[in-house]
Amino acid sequence: PFDMPGMHPSFICHKLVICPQTKPVSEKRKMGEEQHKAAKEEVNKLLKDNFIREVRYSTWLANIIMVKKANYKWQMCTD
Repeated sequence: PFDMPGMHPSFICHKLVICPQTKPVSEKRKMGEEQHKAAKEEVNKLLKDNFIREVRYSTWLANIIMVKKANYKWQMCTD
């Protein structure tokens, strides 16, 4: 159920305004050896389970972020 009084979902419109002169920027991030190993293990597990697949244009995808959990293991996050 939509719970915004006075508004109907069909009136909502999302737009991304992009300046045509702006060139896209590819962000590069470096990871430590421990983070890289944990990320590789997680990716291999997700590939094996057919949860993710390899794509052709990976330059413009969101980078992963490795976050240390309370149990000191790494968790892979992405946008």
